[in-house]
Amino acid sequence: MGEFGPTPLGMVAGAVGVGVGAWYRGHPDTFDTLAAPVLRSWRRRWAGAYVGRRWADLMGACDLTRTHPRTGRVLAPRVVRVRSWSPSIDTIRVRLVPGQSVRSVVDKAEELADTLRAERVAVERARPGEVVFIVQRDEPFTHMIPSPDMPDDVADVDPKALYLGEDEFGRDYREPLFGTHFLRAGATGAGKNSIPAQRLRQAAPLIRAGLVKPWIIDPKMLEWAWAKPILDGRYADNPSDAHELIEAFVANMERKQKRMQRAKLRKAPLSEDYPVDWLIFDEIGYMMAYRPDYAHSITEKAAIIASMGRTTHDVLEAFVQEPTKDTVPIRELLPHRVCLRVTDSGHPDMVLGDGMRKRGAVADEIPEGEDTAGIGFAKAPRRPQPRRIRVAYTDDAQLSELVSFVRSPGLRAVS
Repeated sequence: MGEFGPTPLGMVAGAVGVGVGAWYRGHPDTFDTLAAPVLRSWRRRWAGAYVGRRWADLMGACDLTRTHPRTGRVLAPRVVRVRSWSPSIDTIRVRLVPGQSVRSVVDKAEELADTLRAERVAVERARPGEVVFIVQRDEPFTHMIPSPDMPDDVADVDPKALYLGEDEFGRDYREPLFGTHFLRAGATGAGKNSIPAQRLRQAAPLIRAGLVKPWIIDPKMLEWAWAKPILDGRYADNPSDAHELIEAFVANMERKQKRMQRAKLRKAPLSEDYPVDWLIFDEIGYMMAYRPDYAHSITEKAAIIASMGRTTHDVLEAFVQEPTKDTVPIRELLPHRVCLRVTDSGHPDMVLGDGMRKRGAVADEIPEGEDTAGIGFAKAPRRPQPRRIRVAYTDDAQLSELVSFVRSPGLRAVS
């Protein structure tokens, strides 16, 4: 039995340690992807707050324990599994005490965050009787995410998954180009315009090929003037022109519907005959709430697009600072949503859905400043949990590169 004593075991442990160190130094990318999450998970599961008496005390401090009515035994939710996908984020699968509801745990998210000394704790339902705590230990986005290179060819673009940035787990955050409609909310300086700028860059080969046609309503007259050379007149920067543009958009959509009807098509193929017509409507609240002379008609036209445009590849992407129902009466027709930094604690629920702030979407707590621009929360249809994301930043030179690329019939212009 001597061969299994302390010395051989120590030699094995040392060899494993040397191997892990060599892996980290030789292939840091694969180490961070494969080994680091496992090692972090093990350490935080068994040497942190998620084990034994420390966990039970934490549950008691947050009033999440129950006393068994017959035995008098104190019961606490039990940790089933811990995963640490990034240095900033832990996901903890927890089995609830019998008789305990998910809502009772969601209501304690702020207390859990303070007790764990975490930035935030989000709670989502996993399966009957189990929840997942998403524990953000610190801010995962400490650096700006640069906009990646544009795709070169149509074949390089996946319109079902355009890259926008990263999520809190270090994974790519992607969204479809069409097949849904989009609501984006954020205060001044939150980085809202980075979203369509990044989407336009990722779709650039489709725009150049005539498969995607952007339309832009720009009430500020400054944010989107740079894009006019690639819009072929599909641009408006005042209420009267905006009204005419959205009417033209709806008329174009109805012509596509009639062509589909004659061709007996229920779903249009993406082609030059049936391109994606994409209306980027900046500061939609200004036109729907603050211009009574145009508000009713523009709201009606926007509702028509949002309720009927999916099958014809007609897309509405709306941007707003104040996401109340009075300001954006059609928001329920815009299911794909992003909420960047906002100024009111009620705004995350208005944008992402009821209860999203309790699930960790604390967009009103994001600090103001350039170093946090583009940070927010995303909510996709059929996904119950909001994700913390950061949108890639597109600078002026990259916007100029986009215009040159779309206008050039040949190779990409170098800025």
